[in-house]
Amino acid sequence: MPPHVLVTGFGAFEGVEDNPSGQAARALDGTRVPTRDGVELGVRGIELPVTFRGAPEALEDALLAARPVAIVATGVHRGPCMRLERRAGASLRSGRPDNDGVVAESLSLSGPSADRDLETELDLDRLEDVLRASGAADVMRSEDAGGYVCECVYRRVLEIGVREGIPGLFLHVPPLASMAVADQLPLVRAVVAEVAAQISAARRS
Repeated sequence: MPPHVLVTGFGAFEGVEDNPSGQAARALDGTRVPTRDGVELGVRGIELPVTFRGAPEALEDALLAARPVAIVATGVHRGPCMRLERRAGASLRSGRPDNDGVVAESLSLSGPSADRDLETELDLDRLEDVLRASGAADVMRSEDAGGYVCECVYRRVLEIGVREGIPGLFLHVPPLASMAVADQLPLVRAVVAEVAAQISAARRS
């Protein structure tokens, strides 16, 4: 597969029948985004299951199928803003069960980075500017990815970054009651394009 950015979203879970993150990921699948040097990168969009075990496995399967240049993971949160996540914590603490009935408190993290927080290396200042320039009225930066399956996936994304040198980011999008998918899609696309541009610039330097 040609060079591409992997975009992930989630499907339905309790309280969220229509998940805009999964809808946006599917809509972006097969599209292309420009980089600042005029080169375009492909986008592969997939929907992950809302389970602590299944979501990381599906992410790893996607990497085995085709190695991306970067990963932009997305999920829905309760607030009205676009929320850029800087880090994934060293523990999962949500008491909310996933779609398999599993709660985070029953799980333990493993691997060489299990005892520490992980942080994205992407430029969040630039990403925030891009979101605002693309029409996002409300953007925030977060130090807390929520402790649920979103944070579980973000940890795996950042672990992949440590292991394989693939930069990653997590973006929380608002629920459909706050913003329609049609309005979210260009914002998510702008984030993907900026990530692609940052990767391209890093490779030239």
